[in-house]
Amino acid sequence: MLQKIIKNPSLMYLISRYFTYLVHFVNSILIAKYLGPYYLGVWGFLYLVINYVSQLNLGISHSVNLILSTNKEKEQYVRKIVGNSVMMVGILSLFIITFFLLSFLLEVPIGQKYDAYKYIAPIVLIGVLMHFNALFSNIFRVYGKIYEIIISQSLYPFLLLLVLPFFRGEQLLWGSIIVHCIAILIAFFVFVFKTPINLFPIFDTQLMRYIQTRGWYLFIYNVSFYFILISSRTFISQYYSVEEFGYFTFSYQFASAVLLLLDSISFLIFPKMLNRFANQGLEQVRNLLSYIRGGYIFSCHFLVHCVILFFPLFIYLFPKYESSLNVFRLIALTVVVYTNAFGYQGLLMARGKEKQIAGIALGALFLNLVACYVLIDVLRIQFEHAILGTLLTYFIYVYILSKMGRRLLKIEDDFLSTFKDVFSYNVIIPFIASFLFSILKLSNLFFVLPLLLLLLLNIRIILDAKNIVIKIINNPNIVNI
Repeated sequence: MLQKIIKNPSLMYLISRYFTYLVHFVNSILIAKYLGPYYLGVWGFLYLVINYVSQLNLGISHSVNLILSTNKEKEQYVRKIVGNSVMMVGILSLFIITFFLLSFLLEVPIGQKYDAYKYIAPIVLIGVLMHFNALFSNIFRVYGKIYEIIISQSLYPFLLLLVLPFFRGEQLLWGSIIVHCIAILIAFFVFVFKTPINLFPIFDTQLMRYIQTRGWYLFIYNVSFYFILISSRTFISQYYSVEEFGYFTFSYQFASAVLLLLDSISFLIFPKMLNRFANQGLEQVRNLLSYIRGGYIFSCHFLVHCVILFFPLFIYLFPKYESSLNVFRLIALTVVVYTNAFGYQGLLMARGKEKQIAGIALGALFLNLVACYVLIDVLRIQFEHAILGTLLTYFIYVYILSKMGRRLLKIEDDFLSTFKDVFSYNVIIPFIASFLFSILKLSNLFFVLPLLLLLLLNIRIILDAKNIVIKIINNPNIVNI
């Protein structure tokens, strides 16, 4: 059994992500403890800047992933695509460096209350290398080179854990940034030296134009989707105090860490899922979609309800973060809503609907900006409820995405049928219970009920889980669906 696990790269990837999840979880606790609310707020703002920079990728890595997944056997063509994509990321990096250099020289007020310019050089380095590593990671996963991806994704959390016990306050803030620089540099060189294909830059304007054309709508889609939550964090960072943003960052870290393991499964199966959705008949696609959505969505909701129930234990250990209790519950419930669209975005992408999903995501981003502005700037709600605009946005976004997917599959796409599919009763009933309990600020004992409801309403999926685990151990290709 142990030998099968070690020789199974897909399973080793999942196990590594599980341990990384645990380390990330421990890091979140220690960072919150040793930084304190003020410096945690600064830390949250700096990584918000990194998030902005990392998302401005113009869709290059997404386009390369799509092209390589369907043309892997054409070696010379693939080499040209990879070489030109490396050149494109290099040019993009020069623009990023120039922008921040000019901002510094012209004293553009970016994050003044967070004293952001003090940390700008390493932040730009991290942002630039994240673009290269994202491109390399997409190339490596198409070729099934999983172990290098494990290193790139796990190095920073493990190195950070080694640093955390020795620093406090601003010294820890600097330590975490420097460790991130070291980790991302090591990952970059691992990709370069272990590459399955020549990464030497090539300048071919025609191929660059093709890569960018394929990637442009994917870029709009991805950047719009990610900016939904990033824009919400930006509003909160600007309209509330540094300490309150620290509480929000503390809660957001925990909520995001919950779904890390399941994101790793999605990362592995995505290229094969695109291939199946693009080349199989509608009936086969319907069956595949139903198969992968059921277990994934249940698992995400199960994790979120468990963490909501046990989160007060961490508040007991770190009482200075007591103000984050309710905001965590609402953030966790917001983040999990998006998982209900799992599968449909891949289906639309594989069927050439990049333009449509880009439009949906862009509309959702606009809706979120309006909702956040009204709630935060006009109504001046408490910071713990500021995430409600994003929760509403996700519900509408997921519904429209799923309606479009069902129409493509030629199945009923009226309001009731679509809603029952994307927000099925076995997850929406426990979700509504948790949401109401959070708004009413009820005792933590009440949150046992949503978890029990979720388990009772999903008995069949739970019984199937054992067989899935056995398949993953015995068959390395099971995640290839």
